[in-house]
Amino acid sequence: MKLIIHQDLQIPETEITIRCSGMDSRLEHLIHQIRQYGFSLTGYQEDKEYQLPLDQIYFIDSADGKTFLYLEKEVYSCRETLSSLAERLSFTSFARISKSCLVNTCYLKSVRPLYNHRLEAALRNGEKLIITRNYIEPLKEKLKGEML
Repeated sequence: MKLIIHQDLQIPETEITIRCSGMDSRLEHLIHQIRQYGFSLTGYQEDKEYQLPLDQIYFIDSADGKTFLYLEKEVYSCRETLSSLAERLSFTSFARISKSCLVNTCYLKSVRPLYNHRLEAALRNGEKLIITRNYIEPLKEKLKGEML
């Protein structure tokens, strides 16, 4: 594989061109990662609107009908439902780990078993989340796909 990077301050927008003889699963994964780089979600704090890059969001949680975006140290509210976000983020590094939570697998530090066939996910920022048993296998599949 050959990688060429050309920096030019006159270029108004970053452009990535991939030239290949054929697509494989590793290249598809790389393309999903590149698309995620330019993707952001809208978060709100104190009546101000912020565009939050996907790669800065550790996890997304829903409680009492409200959705929240968790960054390393900050929390933003979001006007989208968790279900719509799960659908939009299905081809990114986000995985559903319970009815009310999506996690960015890039920030997973470790996973350990708990009672009742559940797991505890530790994130790089110190947060701990519960992975319910219905979402363990889909999470494993997602992680296998990311390890390609």
